[in-house]
Amino acid sequence: MPPRVYLGCLRYLGMALLLWALALLPGCFDVVAELVLKPDGVGTLTMTLKVPQGLEKQVGPAQLREIMTPGPQFSQELEKGVVEFNQQASFGQLDQLTAQRVRFELERIDLGLLGIRDDTYRLTGWLRSLEGDRPDRDVPLGAELDARHPGRLRPGADDPASRRARQLMAATLAGHYLKVIYQVPGRITQAWPVEVGDQSFDPQRGSREGLVIWQVPMAAIFNARLRHTLIFRVDFQGKYRFLAENIEKSGSKFFEEPKAGEPKK
Repeated sequence: MPPRVYLGCLRYLGMALLLWALALLPGCFDVVAELVLKPDGVGTLTMTLKVPQGLEKQVGPAQLREIMTPGPQFSQELEKGVVEFNQQASFGQLDQLTAQRVRFELERIDLGLLGIRDDTYRLTGWLRSLEGDRPDRDVPLGAELDARHPGRLRPGADDPASRRARQLMAATLAGHYLKVIYQVPGRITQAWPVEVGDQSFDPQRGSREGLVIWQVPMAAIFNARLRHTLIFRVDFQGKYRFLAENIEKSGSKFFEEPKAGEPKK
């Protein structure tokens, strides 16, 4: 792919979580984000980047820098000609987790009846966009709406060269996916579709209780051209222990680079 076309493709990629892959590869990759929560509040977040064997030397832990705290562990596996780079962090509560582009919030939305019905919780994940890094963006990083036109999502430019670049990149992404997986401590009562531009992708229930999976084609993300955050949401009835009985909500944070002169968090 010519450098000019390749750069045009990068410009219109909607998810910054994919940047560390696209910065070095001609396409042909998959990304998986898996969040596991346990009843006692502990959990793990695993980020996985899958690339074809032979390209793994162009990618490594330096590019897979999504999870910032707690200190993640890195691993690499080879299976059926695909190299998997994994970054995983374990935490005692969601509040301890910070990441570059993804954050989660768990909230108790309904008290159950002792011995009859468990409490109901809502788990929401946000995956924020690459376009927030552009110096000409005039809305806050991760915002979903155009500040100049309330209620309207903001697409990028669409000149002929950009359309052609998008088509070429979308072709290389065929058959590859962004997959978001939740394993929650309870019975899922509702799982919302994820909206990508004008398309909607329904989640799938897993074979285990509390397992839900969204699988979004990379080409759909790329072609949407919208500067907005993807939202993954599920309600479940079960048991989850917050740090204190009077706490009803717990959430991770986006990692923010400190400003000049400020100490690192």
